[in-house]
Amino acid sequence: MESVNASNAALNGQLPAGGGFPFAIETIIPGYYTLVALFNYFGLTMPSIVTFLLVTTAAAASWQYWYDFLSMLTFRFLMATAQIRSRDELYDHLMAWIAVQEFANSTKYFVAGMAFSSLQQENENSDDDDDEPKSDVSSWEMLRRAPLQFTPAPGLHLFRYRGKFVLLRRVLEEGKDCWWPQETIELSTFGTDPALLKDLLREARLRFLEKDRSKTIVYRPTVGTQLGQPPNWARCLARPSRPLSTVVLDERQKELFVDDIRDYLETDTRRWYADRGIPYRRGYLLHGPPGTGKSSLSFAVAGKFGLKIYVLSLASKSLTEEGLAVLFEALPRKCVVLLEDVDTVGIARVQKQEETTVEGADKTAVKKEEDTSKKGVSFSGLLNAIDGVASHEGRILILTTNHPEKLDPALTRPGRVDMKIKFTLAENEAIGGLFERMFEDYSTFASYSSSSSSTSSPSDTKTLPSPTSPTSPELESEKKEDHIGAALVKKQKLKEMTTEFVKLVPELTFSPAEIQGYLLQHKNRPERALERTEVWVKDRLEARATGKID
Repeated sequence: MESVNASNAALNGQLPAGGGFPFAIETIIPGYYTLVALFNYFGLTMPSIVTFLLVTTAAAASWQYWYDFLSMLTFRFLMATAQIRSRDELYDHLMAWIAVQEFANSTKYFVAGMAFSSLQQENENSDDDDDEPKSDVSSWEMLRRAPLQFTPAPGLHLFRYRGKFVLLRRVLEEGKDCWWPQETIELSTFGTDPALLKDLLREARLRFLEKDRSKTIVYRPTVGTQLGQPPNWARCLARPSRPLSTVVLDERQKELFVDDIRDYLETDTRRWYADRGIPYRRGYLLHGPPGTGKSSLSFAVAGKFGLKIYVLSLASKSLTEEGLAVLFEALPRKCVVLLEDVDTVGIARVQKQEETTVEGADKTAVKKEEDTSKKGVSFSGLLNAIDGVASHEGRILILTTNHPEKLDPALTRPGRVDMKIKFTLAENEAIGGLFERMFEDYSTFASYSSSSSSTSSPSDTKTLPSPTSPTSPELESEKKEDHIGAALVKKQKLKEMTTEFVKLVPELTFSPAEIQGYLLQHKNRPERALERTEVWVKDRLEARATGKID
């Protein structure tokens, strides 16, 4: 009776007076009696309302269950499905393929992003001489010209591939322990034959790798995206392969190094190692002053043999022994692993001699072994990663150092380091080679070959010579002689300037990087570079003597 009165009062716009249980309900659930009065007005009772809510809730739950169940049966037995996770390299290949498809630009639910970095890389690597000079393009102009890239947003998308429908589903995996959401891409097609999906993935992969032709792929470790997750390798850039001829090194040492790697990569070499019980590994130590080309040789040899290069700095504070072991386990079978400046991070053990005097008496010098590897990667951890029981085989390990005398013999013993290559400061041959390579006119003969090929086209063969002018063969012969004559004069002049430059720069005094840095200040102007060489040498020697530079 009290509830009915409260409902009638609610219909009249009044709240129950005097407090009590009805007033408490209204306080906890504002508008409760108004809803009850509304239901009573339409002849609905509370039991029928509760029953209706229970039935609809059960129906919704049942529908969700059967929908998920039937969807699972459909995807499992009536469709072929491929999953690609964002942690895998194939994810980048597939996303690049999706971005250029027509359905990615026509979908109404998409993710938009800037493709500025890719545009900049393409412009830097472009070989089209008709384009405007890239150095004249400001960063603002590059940003303005950068295209937008559109990809389907997370969810379901349908597109056609080779005349068949393919269902694309992007699923984000977000968690409390994840710094950055991971993603899984599912590609599904009707039928139980997965050949269509495999062909699609192969096409995406080949299209992506086609851009890497004649390039060296560089990988560096990245910190795990989840708490406690170890680091993994991530592709950071693809740089044009560097010719070995541009590396300043004694030709005999260079040939021995390249021939040794070529023999190691032969198909029969692995079997040869296995038959004799020798671990299939190869290690090299490149040592010498800074700027002499140790890392450059590593990149050049990786490009020559088409190998990916994995660059690792042991000085990273986030790198642990477990992380180092995981990184080495994740290396592919054939690759180049570059450990730069191993003497700077606690891998080197230095013997220090200290002299102390106690109460006026000399105390015998005591040698202390200093191990700075307490932080990050320890010495034993590095050795286990390189050739421990669980270490993989097939990779090429290159260590670089500026101070080989600081390295522990256990690191450089045979089996871990199979060849040592010494880099020195620039000799006369290297000095001349740097100058000649910097100012050599590579386009001289190329321009002639292109002009001569254009004259031999069918359209030109049909052109009749003018009766008042020399015949076409005569004109071409004159052009050829003039072109070759100008090239020879230019080449002879460059040789003379090279000889003079070698006389001005002292041997075994500057690193190739120092000389190249100076020549870059006068690129395309060899006369000015030669004119100012003497002043540059004097300034560098004085700065080195006063300790301003090393």
